[in-house]
Amino acid sequence: MKYYTYLLCFSVLSFPVIAETISDYRGETAQKNLTRYIDSKEQRILDPSTSIRDAKNLANSVEFEVYMVNEDFSSRSVFVSGEGVCNGFEGDNGVDFTNSTNNYINPNDDSEYYGGVMGASLYRQNEPKNVQYVPVYVINNPQLEKEIRQREEGQTKQIIKDKLDSNKQLLDKMVCKKGEK
Repeated sequence: MKYYTYLLCFSVLSFPVIAETISDYRGETAQKNLTRYIDSKEQRILDPSTSIRDAKNLANSVEFEVYMVNEDFSSRSVFVSGEGVCNGFEGDNGVDFTNSTNNYINPNDDSEYYGGVMGASLYRQNEPKNVQYVPVYVINNPQLEKEIRQREEGQTKQIIKDKLDSNKQLLDKMVCKKGEK
């Protein structure tokens, strides 16, 4: 019984450290996104929103990943710079950024989805360079795929802009804060 008490106590105390949930309000229902920041070298979960040390570790790392998941989508972003992510972001070489996002047709079912794969170089002071985007569609119903393709094609430029802006803000406001490297 004592073992279970310790296990329960450990689980309750560890959960806030392991998982950061962010509320993303879409319409009237609140979606909970699980966001993880992973230092690629040490394979550790870091939380730059609550820990200055974790933000510094990500800032000085050569590569880190951000995973975001909820029942409607999953996203993986990778930030890479040989001189350290924030040094690259603030310098002339930039940070190589790649992202893959899957939007699920049915909640909690990853067998059918649409989304895209994106790559770019991000800079604090300059516009992104080398921007590439490839849409991805894995949908069994041909009519539904056609409808989603038409809708997404009309929004491609905005999708790219939003993805670049949000990840540049992640670097600018959370990971590479001025004076906190």
